[in-house]
Amino acid sequence: MDNIYQALSDCDLFVSIGTSGNVYPAAGFFQEAAAAGARTVELNLEPGNHGSLFDEQFYGPATEVVDRFFSTLM
Repeated sequence: MDNIYQALSDCDLFVSIGTSGNVYPAAGFFQEAAAAGARTVELNLEPGNHGSLFDEQFYGPATEVVDRFFSTLM
């Protein structure tokens, strides 16, 4: 867990893909990353429990939204 929290504090971009955000501690990882200044993005079929708290949200089938989002990073 220490390694995970260190990575979260060091990341610039946190992307959550395909999760409801119900299971902790993983459900709180995006908040740790955000607190450290990372851009947070939710890619999901529909909004998860914390969807509105992400900087950006993209909803639809993973085969569409994941490719569409990551193509904007190139």
